[in-house]
Amino acid sequence: MRRLACALLLALASAAHATDPELQRAFVQGMQRLEAGDGAQAEIIFREVLKHTDSARVKLELARALYQQGKYEQSKLLFKEVSMQSETPWRVRDNIALFVREIEERTGYVKFGVTMVSDSNPGNLARQREFSIGDIQVTPTQAPERLTGLRYSIQAWQPLAPIRAAGYLTASYVDYPTEEFDRLTVDAGLSKNLVASGRVRGKAGLEFGTSDGSSLYQFPYLGLDAVLDQSQTHRLTGELKFGHVQFSDFDYLNATYRSGALSLRRELSQTMAGTLRASVEGSRAAEEPYTYYGWDLAPGIHIFWPAYTFLVGATVSYGVRKYAEADPLFGLRREDERTRAELTVGNKKWRWRDSYVVLVASFEETRSNIGLFSYQKANLSVVIE
Repeated sequence: MRRLACALLLALASAAHATDPELQRAFVQGMQRLEAGDGAQAEIIFREVLKHTDSARVKLELARALYQQGKYEQSKLLFKEVSMQSETPWRVRDNIALFVREIEERTGYVKFGVTMVSDSNPGNLARQREFSIGDIQVTPTQAPERLTGLRYSIQAWQPLAPIRAAGYLTASYVDYPTEEFDRLTVDAGLSKNLVASGRVRGKAGLEFGTSDGSSLYQFPYLGLDAVLDQSQTHRLTGELKFGHVQFSDFDYLNATYRSGALSLRRELSQTMAGTLRASVEGSRAAEEPYTYYGWDLAPGIHIFWPAYTFLVGATVSYGVRKYAEADPLFGLRREDERTRAELTVGNKKWRWRDSYVVLVASFEETRSNIGLFSYQKANLSVVIE
């Protein structure tokens, strides 16, 4: 946090500040008390200074003094106030966001987002126009059709001091003009630190989904998240998940599911970072033909151009999923290959209120030895969060 404080101080060095020598001396005195760890006295001084100036610099130092005393809600309000001012430099906003994130980890939060989504194939319909089921030729009556709608999302985190844990919630609802492809997904549960550093967390949660207003699946699970290694230039995390998924209308797909993943992010320069995610999964279904295992590998690159404040990210993933036995309808042991490419474009100046606007384009293709399960789709999204 000391590094963040210095960054705020330097970023606002040329910002508006008090010109009255007495206010200047009072401000310096407040800074000295703050650096000495006397947040209470620093708060008194900065509040007095703010009676004579509306300086963002003084407000930020008061927010730091409140943070130092554990007055997180007051501190967060001041940080947010400065962040939402149009004249606040983006570097200051980025540093404020780190302070706010630390506060929200301690006090909880509820965040909302909205995304405009344009999907070329929302039903993941097959490209092939005719299929063979035994000796019968089947021609699908539906063809892929692009739909545009809105995705509403919410993320929440609430520390629960009595049990030394926290509750979490992630939910999204995709709303298309026709209800057929509307979908709700919810993931909620409890998270608890397993070590004093907070680098290993256990989770117990429930994920469920609906489609067209009807229940699709329920997935109670146990999970483990860990920060395996971290420095100023890289971060390596791991996660495990185990549970039993139940499908409301397809009992034969009910399965014991487990997965694991490693994620690495590494700074390659001051303006470029590389990412890599590797995952494995396995699902033992009630009926053996629907049991499968698979893996996925996703490298990525993220670049920032300070002169234009543009952020561009590109990720490509390739994965394989293989099933245990021949499909009872098609007589083949199903094997799928999935490729996905995603491009994100953002700008530090693209803001709406206290949210950033990001453009996302993606292309996804699944190739299966059973034509019914092969499909392509392209998405365009405008994300505000």
